[in-house]
Amino acid sequence: MGTAELTSSPARSNATAIADPSPRRLARMLAGFGSLWIACALATALASELGRPGGIDLIRPTFSELIFTDLGARLVGISMVALASASICIAFALIDLQAPADRLAWVLIAGWTGALVLAAIFPMSPVGALPTWSDALHRYTALVGFVCLPVAGLRLARRFRTDPHWRSTVALVRLLSTASLLGIAAFVATFIPTNDPMWLLGARQYSGITERLPLATNIALLATLAAAVLHAAAPPGARRRCGGCGAAPGPGRGQDNAPS
Repeated sequence: MGTAELTSSPARSNATAIADPSPRRLARMLAGFGSLWIACALATALASELGRPGGIDLIRPTFSELIFTDLGARLVGISMVALASASICIAFALIDLQAPADRLAWVLIAGWTGALVLAAIFPMSPVGALPTWSDALHRYTALVGFVCLPVAGLRLARRFRTDPHWRSTVALVRLLSTASLLGIAAFVATFIPTNDPMWLLGARQYSGITERLPLATNIALLATLAAAVLHAAAPPGARRRCGGCGAAPGPGRGQDNAPS
């Protein structure tokens, strides 16, 4: 057996292991399930909005206030849990692909997921009613969750820059995360008590739209991460067909001509 053959055999064996698409199947499946859960969350949220007796109003009432409608009482919590399920699937898909991330990013995503579940279990009190512990738990956990996901997105974007398979996603992830944080800041501003409202400060009539904007960007952020997983986990043949997609060549490219 020649020296060249001895040298190339371990390399070919390692390349074959890397090129094997089977380790990526779980990530693709999880990202697919995550996308389906996002669609479910959007469908139930839209049904809740359409079922409002006074017609759709995206400006003043918050999404959580839809629980005081007949249809919203059944669907708002389902929408939140569906979004939490999507987040879990996408997070585990990223972990399965060993996406570049630090532990804090996973903790933040877990915080966002847990906040959604708690907000679904403990609804808010009617506007104007005396606050209860359930109402306080709903409001503060939801606020923490709204902050956790975009901060996790910023941390993921920072790490994605170092990996050519994820680098093309950085700009969009960073943009959506920043927009979400700005939106939640505007939302909080509408609840600040003031005798002289200015812009959004104390403008309770805009609480609904300022809540829905960061909610929409968070959903878009999850969808972007799911799409990034599907791209990074694509089989080598699909990567070659992608051509100028901007991502680095997938593992296994150029191995068809390896000497036998």
